[in-house]
Amino acid sequence: MVMSKQKKKEYAKAKNAEGREKWLASIEEAIADNNVPWRKPWKGGLKAGMPVNIKSKRAYRGGNIWGLFISAMSNGWTDLRFGTRKNLIEKGYSVKGLTNGTGVGVALFKPSKFTVTNEETGEEEEKRSWISRWYEVWCVEQCEDYKPPTEDEEEESIPPHDLMQHFDTYVDSQKLKVNRGGDKAFYSPSQDYIGLPVHEAFTDPVGEVNTAFHEAAHSTGHKTRLDRPITNSFGSSAYAMEELVAELTSMLTVLHLGGDFNPDLVAEENANNMAYLKNWLTACREDKGKALSMAFSEAQKATDYILDTIVGGDEE
Repeated sequence: MVMSKQKKKEYAKAKNAEGREKWLASIEEAIADNNVPWRKPWKGGLKAGMPVNIKSKRAYRGGNIWGLFISAMSNGWTDLRFGTRKNLIEKGYSVKGLTNGTGVGVALFKPSKFTVTNEETGEEEEKRSWISRWYEVWCVEQCEDYKPPTEDEEEESIPPHDLMQHFDTYVDSQKLKVNRGGDKAFYSPSQDYIGLPVHEAFTDPVGEVNTAFHEAAHSTGHKTRLDRPITNSFGSSAYAMEELVAELTSMLTVLHLGGDFNPDLVAEENANNMAYLKNWLTACREDKGKALSMAFSEAQKATDYILDTIVGGDEE
């Protein structure tokens, strides 16, 4: 039986709602178990860096990243290459056993054009919007003929020294001041400068990198950059929101650049305070994940902003 145009729209709407609900449920479960990827150490390089599409070899973006990370963590996958059944077949993998519901849902956003009638003039006007479609993808490790990458295919993590040079590039491009001293890290929106402990104060060079990009993430919210509300009191939902954006941005930026990420080494006070952040995140259930989606979106924007100044923002 051929579906009518209206039935197709209703079906697509229902599938989108189902996909979004599953995505939110997986993240809520991870939050409840204190098992979120931005609170876990991650190694840079091919096998344990960013989730990528096996066909395009491009990193996933926005909320898709976190859904894939969480699925990988819960299933023990370390090879973060994903694809639709068609993608996997094209790459020579067997899709036997990869039935509907055994993969991970990802959203693909496409531009859409439509016309509306101007009530005042009676003329038709073209409008632009974005539509989302949910697809199911599978990790290559789910394929029965999966073989891990060889050593030649794997990549070494970028040394912390090189990553700090990337940080310096960002700082110089934004005319930011960096003051070294003390035992805490922070960003001052009013004076637009980053405070970092001296290099020798960091017991692990990875900690210096992660801390530097955490503060760089905060700086993207300045009114002359992305203009986020970043002057908030500790404990407020807005404070938690900004802290989450900084955590996500730091992780995305460092992994995009090929470095190692360890949130426990970030020197900013309260940066890893799970108590207030968990309370705020559980409230996302009331708005069906809109606040969480906004945090992911803002983090993606901040990551793109930083990468644009460093490597031209060529990841998609």
